[in-house]
Order: sequence, then structure tokens, then C-alpha cells
Amino acid sequence: MSILKIDHLTKYYGNFKALDDVSIVVNKNEVYGFIGRNGAGKTTTINTVLSFLEYDSGTIMFEDKPITIDSTDYKRLIGYVPDVPSFPRYLTAREFLMFAYDSHGLSLSDRKATIDQVFADVQLSDTKQKIHSFSRGMKQRLAIAQALLNQPKLLIMDEPTSALDPLGRRDVLRIIQRLKDKMTVFYSTHILEDAQKVCDRIGLIENGKIILEDTVENITKKQKTLDYAVESSIDANVLFDKLSTLKSLTNLEKHQLGVMFTIHKEETIQEVIKFLIDEDIDIIALKKLEKSLEDVFVEVLHENTV
Repeated sequence: MSILKIDHLTKYYGNFKALDDVSIVVNKNEVYGFIGRNGAGKTTTINTVLSFLEYDSGTIMFEDKPITIDSTDYKRLIGYVPDVPSFPRYLTAREFLMFAYDSHGLSLSDRKATIDQVFADVQLSDTKQKIHSFSRGMKQRLAIAQALLNQPKLLIMDEPTSALDPLGRRDVLRIIQRLKDKMTVFYSTHILEDAQKVCDRIGLIENGKIILEDTVENITKKQKTLDYAVESSIDANVLFDKLSTLKSLTNLEKHQLGVMFTIHKEETIQEVIKFLIDEDIDIIALKKLEKSLEDVFVEVLHENTV
């Protein structure tokens, strides 16, 4: 069942079409990865969903109810983490969360318990330290904490790991994985490695158009090319030269123990095996290589630009 459905959304900035007939479906209790290069239309899409921007045509449905630029009630059910969060510098984390909680108009009797819970959810220490001295990772966790105060059904995160070091990125991804059981997460990113780790489904946007939407598992399986690696008892340079004579192989590349290559039809691998046997080459290992989301991303972008 969907929590967010966008149908044929179009948005212009003057004569520039920023969103071109965008349609996506975000299901309840999943992590939806909204991926694309910088400038592809990710933030513009998010801003229309949050009613920060008015769109020119199309529909946006939240829990099967249409929303417009004037809609407000649905926002109480959404948490939002911007790409560059900002805070009052001279407050502590608790003081800021108290201010944010009160701004929501939530029950004062539940304030302490709720704030204690979001501190735990994002694993942020409740200290007397002022926010201006926080690291980027701590600030990002605080941004997520404030987005959880209203116990949202949908958490929208716009590039939450883009400015973080590897440890900070890891911490945010772990938070996303823990939150999945409580809510739906709409996770915008251009870091494909991160998306592959935490997302159930993804939508790929390029030049304001959705060019791919499916589960991560299906996307990495639906590969038009197939990558393999072979190890043998002979020198990798000799093996490379021999395999280079097969016109059905492309992208040949030597590695420490053997050769990697790409085929375009599954049955071609039988041709490779027969060739190696006929050449009296002992096969130590022959394995199909898993395609990463980044591989698919590059492949799909290439198909849509040629």
C-alpha cells in the first residue's frame, strides 16, 4: 500500500523544465531511494511534496488524499531532514529539541519522554555542549532527531550523507535501517553505494525524468550485460591474450589472478568454457560478478543519452 504517490508531475522554472512528467510510488514501511546526479531534480521533487514549491501540472497523493500548495494537515505526518540543516548556535541539543517540539504544538506532558526517545533513536548524547561546537555528523543526527519529534509516518531525507565522512555516513545509514520498522523513509542521494546498502526500492531521476523505478534486487539482476571473472593455472597475461581472440567478449581486464570480461548473452559462457578446454587451459575458478547499483546507474544513463 502506498503512502506517497506522485503522478505526471511537471515543474518549470521560467522556460526550464525542472520536472518532466515525474511519476513515483513510495510504499509504506520501506526505504525508498531517490537517486540521481546533482541537479537531476531530486530536491525540486521534495520541495513540491512539502509544498515549498508550487508545481505546474500533475498530482501528489499522501495516504490516497490529494495535496496542493495550500495543504497543511498532511505535514504533521511528515518529518523532513534538509541537505544543509542549520541551528541556533548557542543552544544545546536538548534546548533546540524543546523549541522544535513546542513549535509542533505537541502535548507538553509527553515532551521529555519524546525528546529522550529521539536522542536514543539517533544515538546522540544529551550533553550541555552547545550546537556550534558539534561535528557535522552530530549536527546531522540532531537534524534527524528534530524530524522525528512528531512521530512521522513518512521521513523525507534530502542528501543526508553528502557532507559527511565515512564514519558519519555509516552512522546515518544505521539510523535509517533502525527507523524502517517505525516509518517510511524517502531517502534522496547521489551516493549509490549508500542507497544500495539501505534501500528497498529506488527511483532514478535524470534531467527531471524518472528513467528507472524498481526494487534494488530486481534492478541489479536486470542486467543486459553479464560480468565474469576467470582464474586459471596460466599467467594472467597469457590468458588475457587468448581470451582477447573471442569476439563475443568485451571489457576484458586483467586482475591479479586472472581476467574479467563481459558477455551479452548467458549462453556465451558455454563458448568461453569450451574455448578454455580446447586450449588446454585449467580453470581454477569461473564466477559471475554481481553488478552494483553504480554499474546499473552508469549503464542506464548511457542508454538514455545515446
